[in-house]
Amino acid sequence: MSGGRDRLMSEVLPQALEVMTAFSQSDNDPSFYWQAVQRVLADTRGRPPGADPVAQLTFGLTALAGILLDDLSASSGREPVHILAELHRRYLAA
Repeated sequence: MSGGRDRLMSEVLPQALEVMTAFSQSDNDPSFYWQAVQRVLADTRGRPPGADPVAQLTFGLTALAGILLDDLSASSGREPVHILAELHRRYLAA
């Protein structure tokens, strides 16, 4: 990764990882996940002045999804486009 991209990822991935960790641990208590989302959006530490916390979290979650998709593709030998098509069929197709 380039220096600028590394810096950007280091700014947005920690919040995404915190939110998704809470999601994975929330089980039957969605309030645990929701509290993590609210905490991340309210936390200004390390955030550049004027940065939009919702945009940063969205970018972080998108980057995390891309990283996980690449890892799943590498470990399964399936192309990312095929993985996404399967997810679409499984969760969105009626």
